[in-house]
Amino acid sequence: MQQVHPGGFFWTVQRGDRLGHVVSFVAQTERLALIANSVRDAEEYAERLTLSGVPVHLAIDPSSNAPAASFQADPASTLIATHEYVLQQRPISAGMTIHLRTALSVRDYAKRLEALTSAVHLSFVVPEDDKRAKSLRSHFHHDQGHGDAGDATIDQLIDLTGSDAVAMVTSARRRFPLGR
Repeated sequence: MQQVHPGGFFWTVQRGDRLGHVVSFVAQTERLALIANSVRDAEEYAERLTLSGVPVHLAIDPSSNAPAASFQADPASTLIATHEYVLQQRPISAGMTIHLRTALSVRDYAKRLEALTSAVHLSFVVPEDDKRAKSLRSHFHHDQGHGDAGDATIDQLIDLTGSDAVAMVTSARRRFPLGR
């Protein structure tokens, strides 16, 4: 796991291991949000988490604010949304945000951070996204907190007990002014 900016982490995992990690985070975090890159992935994770007994709000229709409102009203739930949904319904606050796949660009990543405010943004880096993740990391090398986590455990890097801090990418916001 590598901290790439304050509150932002990239974790290289196998594609099949993501669900197990998500379930463990759900058990430790109130108001967890997942960002999927496609409707298919969002529906698949919603189904799998529901079968695991997790209360889920599936948000795939950007024109409907009902899933986001339900998620905000229920402190023990999980929001599974597409990238397009969170950009349309922003701002949404969560205890922790997990990106099931890396963002397509620094601009998309910065928009996600702005749209889903949380202290921790964890991006899973699956093998086929490794080149994209390396490219994204190169843009964050000036952000305070950048460094290799080495053999640290997730509890040493991420505070899941709650925090008022918000993850942010300073350099990306300077390079890409984001309008509302």
